[in-house]
Amino acid sequence: MDFRRLLVVTTLSTAVTALVGVLTATSGAGLTCQARWPLCDGAVFGLFPANFMSFIEWSHRLVAMITGFLIIGAAIAAWRGGHSRRVRFATLGALLLTPIQIVFGAFTVLVRELVFGYSIVVLTLHFTLASLILGLLVAATVWAYADAGTASIEHIQRAGAGALLAFPVMVALTPRLFVAFGEVAQFVYYGLGFAVFAALCVVALWSRELALDARPVFGAGLVAAALVIAQLVITRRAFGSEGQLIILGISFVAFALTLAAVRWVRTHGTTPTTRPSASD
Repeated sequence: MDFRRLLVVTTLSTAVTALVGVLTATSGAGLTCQARWPLCDGAVFGLFPANFMSFIEWSHRLVAMITGFLIIGAAIAAWRGGHSRRVRFATLGALLLTPIQIVFGAFTVLVRELVFGYSIVVLTLHFTLASLILGLLVAATVWAYADAGTASIEHIQRAGAGALLAFPVMVALTPRLFVAFGEVAQFVYYGLGFAVFAALCVVALWSRELALDARPVFGAGLVAAALVIAQLVITRRAFGSEGQLIILGISFVAFALTLAAVRWVRTHGTTPTTRPSASD
């Protein structure tokens, strides 16, 4: 498989793993393990589940296992293939964080019987670490395509436009604002959030490849991408009117930064200057 396609598949698989993890947490499927982790009810990757909740839990494990192997393969391919330093270290970072993420995944089950506040901390760290791994893989993918010379102003504009179109949908799905924030709504919400995050990484990182004077685009895109992840993290535990205001505030700031970045690209990005590749 082409290295860039391998990175795309690995990044998508990581996002799917995180989404299934959200579904596992919101449905309470992790409770099927109780004190019997890691074997739980004895099912093998959901082939013989005791119930539907067990099927969700083991499906999450299966997807996570596949993603883990993909991350290992991507890191090996990056280092053995002589790719740029930034791509190699991004994939290595994702690889090194994966075992830690597995440990936190175990903690999300094992601490459910402990103090409730500690459980919230572990769940938050588990999701934050998953977002960090996803971010490293998104960066590696974006850089790999940039090193191949496929980055363009048009791609940045399309990525920014896609993010702008997704923001209103995310606002509409804000927890308990217009709709009940059930499993389906959360799955769509976080799926859009990850897509917007990836699009903003394209806007930020590719702007540096194409135009030396694109610091406003880089800064706005990077901050907006960080705000989207912060919004996804806060949404896991922010409820009530105060939580809604915080989430909406972050959404509007991220939207404004994205809009500013897109407008800057349209007005200043017509004659880009290509940056040298960040290879060894």
